[in-house]
Amino acid sequence: MSTVPLPEPAQLFPAISGRTTSALPLVGWARELGDLHAELLPPQLDQATQSRTVDCEHIRSLIDKVVDEIDAWAAHNIPRTKSARKHTHSLGEVISHIAKTYAEAWWTVLHSTDVELRHRAWSHLGEAREGYADMVDEIRARQLQLPLGASGIRRGRVG
Repeated sequence: MSTVPLPEPAQLFPAISGRTTSALPLVGWARELGDLHAELLPPQLDQATQSRTVDCEHIRSLIDKVVDEIDAWAAHNIPRTKSARKHTHSLGEVISHIAKTYAEAWWTVLHSTDVELRHRAWSHLGEAREGYADMVDEIRARQLQLPLGASGIRRGRVG
């Protein structure tokens, strides 16, 4: 049932970090989300609470735009099985969450001297990876249906 064009976790994580290229549009969007979420992080540990010149509102609006693009793509490419269990987040929201978790985990590993904090960040990233892998498997088995997201709703597509 691998006909659903979703990247495997082994493809998604390198895509988020910019270490892979692919014809899948999701790879480019994942990279974009990884970059945008990384921009929201402070450059140094001691600057975590200081105000920065980064326009967070603008970056968040760009993140929302990419999420909408992913959701529009998903509305046309991911099967919707009416009898399947419903997921709470759209594909764009899921990939954005994973990109944010990835950026935060790497930031923590690179900037924190607290071994326990680094371990928790890495564990959280592992949990996100496992959850994504399970989601992909369930979608391919037609056991999970993703919501359309705001983009699919605006386009009037119904499953």
